[in-house]
Amino acid sequence: MEARERTNWQEHFATPIYTLGSFDISLPREDRKKTYYVLHSKDWVNVIPITKKGEILLIKQYRHGLGEVSLELPGGIVDESGNNIEAALLSAKRELREETGFTASDENYQLLMKYSGNPAMFTNWSYSFIAYDVEKTESVDFDEGEDIEFMLLPKEKVKDLLLDGTIHHPQMAAALGAFFLKGY
Repeated sequence: MEARERTNWQEHFATPIYTLGSFDISLPREDRKKTYYVLHSKDWVNVIPITKKGEILLIKQYRHGLGEVSLELPGGIVDESGNNIEAALLSAKRELREETGFTASDENYQLLMKYSGNPAMFTNWSYSFIAYDVEKTESVDFDEGEDIEFMLLPKEKVKDLLLDGTIHHPQMAAALGAFFLKGY
């Protein structure tokens, strides 16, 4: 199976985070085209911050979609410029610092994985990093709508929270799942 040519790209509605777009594509078993809709977004990033004691730093924040507080990793939208991985790393460092005040030295960051958040609807990629030996060095710098609390938990507790569904954000679950599967 090969990728198919997408034609007649159009943008329909832009927001500060997403742009609704559409394109036409030939159907695989019919001699006609169909219009599909996607959400254009900048790439996303998150980081698994680990302290010198081996604890994982998690954040709690209100999420508008569910209207509930969610337990997550620090992360957000890749706003920096450059190639994708370099820009994602810069954004991971920025998000960790802004949301928690924790930082790590450059050599303590490692790319864990690159994945698609939802290839059926989104055009972007997600990047997950691990940051070792993080420590609180700065004050937080929340975005306008952010109200974040952070907590330090042992790895086994984080694994339990992932497995019982307390950590339910798909990008966070993917990153932590890969982290634990790889035996970190």
